[in-house]
Amino acid sequence: MGASAARELHSSEFSEREWTEAAEQGNAFFDIAKTLGILAAVTLVSLMFDALGFSEVTIVVTYVLGVLLTAIATPKRIYCFLSSAVSVLAFNFFFTTPRYSFQAWGKEYPGTFAVMFVVAFVASWLTMQLREQARCAAVASRRTQVLLDCDQLLQACRTSDEIVNVMCRQLIKLLGYDVTWLCAAGKGLAKPKTLRLSGAVDTTPLGSSEQSCAQWVFEHNKCSGATTSTSSEASCLYLTVRASDVIFGVVGIHVGHENINSDERSIVLSIIGETALALERDRALAEREAAAVLAKNEQLRANLLRSISHDLRTPLTAISGNADILLSEDVSIEKADRRRLLADIYDDAQWLTNLVENLLAATKLENGTVRLNLTCEAVDDMIEEALRHVSREARSHQIQVVPTDDILLVRADGHLVVQVIVNLINNAITHTPAGSHIVIAADRNGDFVRVSIRDDGPGIPDAEKERGFESFYTINHGQADSHRSMGLGLFLCRSIVEAHGGTIYVTDSHPHGCVFVFTLPAEEIPRDDAK
Repeated sequence: MGASAARELHSSEFSEREWTEAAEQGNAFFDIAKTLGILAAVTLVSLMFDALGFSEVTIVVTYVLGVLLTAIATPKRIYCFLSSAVSVLAFNFFFTTPRYSFQAWGKEYPGTFAVMFVVAFVASWLTMQLREQARCAAVASRRTQVLLDCDQLLQACRTSDEIVNVMCRQLIKLLGYDVTWLCAAGKGLAKPKTLRLSGAVDTTPLGSSEQSCAQWVFEHNKCSGATTSTSSEASCLYLTVRASDVIFGVVGIHVGHENINSDERSIVLSIIGETALALERDRALAEREAAAVLAKNEQLRANLLRSISHDLRTPLTAISGNADILLSEDVSIEKADRRRLLADIYDDAQWLTNLVENLLAATKLENGTVRLNLTCEAVDDMIEEALRHVSREARSHQIQVVPTDDILLVRADGHLVVQVIVNLINNAITHTPAGSHIVIAADRNGDFVRVSIRDDGPGIPDAEKERGFESFYTINHGQADSHRSMGLGLFLCRSIVEAHGGTIYVTDSHPHGCVFVFTLPAEEIPRDDAK
């Protein structure tokens, strides 16, 4: 697409240079035609005034008005001069004695002609000056608007690519030339990206001389290329986009051999300066976010080490102590006591196993290395399986499963969902006193199956309902630092449920207690249509 066609497509966004050229250039034939047309119209009006008996002064003023109209309708002063001269000749030809000749018998006519020409020309000159001032004011307004738009657009950008795109578009809008961006990449420049007047993006590599010129600008932090004394044979004017001591890249403006005036250059430098500040702000924000992530990871690591050092020490101490008692030959142990010690060892070992499984599962989910083995699973079967793996302390609670009227099927990884149910039941067992009721129910809710675990314990404060799903946070205990309270169970539940496309949340149970609810995508019961 040629430059003229591109400008036709973007006529609503003319650059300042295009507005200036449009104002200064025009078709000479049409300008002459407009000038002669205005003179003909003025002459006809003057002939009508003469027929009505109006004085020569009125006719002279009418011709001066025609000259002013010519100054408004045509872009160059030559047409004002031409209109002034032809107006004097027309007045002499049509309205002085003898009529229809260029002779004048009255002694006052030479002075009248001279004054008429001077007045008409000066008036048209002043009109041209006013129009030029109005045009300059409009151009200055456009420059200011382009700069203001650039500032507002840059503030709305969220990435460095968006920032660079705004800069290139505003430069095109200001100057009307293609713009090339070369991003800094180590000690060199990345592949160029050129934004055309048509709005298309071109990634064609620059020529060797243009690339060398851009690299020189990047290394020396100076402008070079077209319209400069350095590498003036280049087709682009290259400028660095720099903030403080950091050069983000080089921008090339395809000016060819045309000069950019001082006002345009000032606006260009302002746009580039604002872009550099925006890129600096984006980089600082990225560094702050990276630092925040690093600090969070360090905090999580510290919490993990503290939790593991405490939570592992307690059950391991109990296991080793009970085992030492059982191995001691000097101590006679009753059968019931021996069985109790073995049960305690089993419970502690089982808890450690669950802890390791939760840690491994949480790590895989966080790293995105776990792959869901999605199959059609019955919710009742998964609940039944989960009840086989819950804590041995469940015997001190009353656990009830509400039967469902229909078979509820879900599309899920059965092993992981069983782990979710186990964690939620164990969580209810841990945070409720002995003898409490735990009710497990499931039902269909639109395109999802909803599973709830309800207890009648002390409940959860509103401020901790959401935080309970954070890693290494334990409800009612702050950061995990108490016996058997790693704070990974609910976090792991949320990660697994969200990986399946479901949701998990906690609400209050009346009159007291809480309800943990999670949803999974429902699976329709397969039908055997082959009969």
